[in-house]
Amino acid sequence: MVIEAVFFDFGGVIGRLDRDEIRRLESSYGLKENDLLRSIYGIPEWRKAEIGRIPTEEWIAAANRALDEKAGKPVPQLHEDWRQMWQGLDEDVVELARALGSRYRVGMISNTTKRLEKEMLEPSGLSDLFEIVVNSARLGIAKPDTRIYHHAADQMNVGYSACVHIDDLQPNIDGAIAAGFSAIHYEGHFPALEKSLRALGVEW
Repeated sequence: MVIEAVFFDFGGVIGRLDRDEIRRLESSYGLKENDLLRSIYGIPEWRKAEIGRIPTEEWIAAANRALDEKAGKPVPQLHEDWRQMWQGLDEDVVELARALGSRYRVGMISNTTKRLEKEMLEPSGLSDLFEIVVNSARLGIAKPDTRIYHHAADQMNVGYSACVHIDDLQPNIDGAIAAGFSAIHYEGHFPALEKSLRALGVEW
């Protein structure tokens, strides 16, 4: 097996999830641990938004209602606050993607909304970093469905076994493996990511 293409997730891999900021927000609004992420990404409306079936605004409204319920009080403007947990980039991973681009096909597979390109990639100067960006909301298919990985590989005309996907969520790792990819579970420890890639024969 020779790796030809490396795919990165955005949130939790390229985009740094600030756990300290999450805990600060939860404390500020009287929320229990993990209430924030569950209210945003653990609701049915997110499942619809990430495959483009409802507008982003409808998901945001539903997330705010869930947060109000968990907090036991209105939490106005929380959407503007919780966006801050995604403000940073994992610069080590960004530089890795740049370095890999000289020897490998580099792409992104992200469960996201249609705002990814305009609100995340372009402002961060990342639009030219990836040969393709597979946005679940635009495709209408989300990880861990094997079809989204196959679509990404087919777009690059690369065999499935020649692809590796890097993601922060285990179900998405499982989906990539089921699709015939190699996969690496990234938990924020960059040296472990480097080691895992080298174990697959990826060099830069």
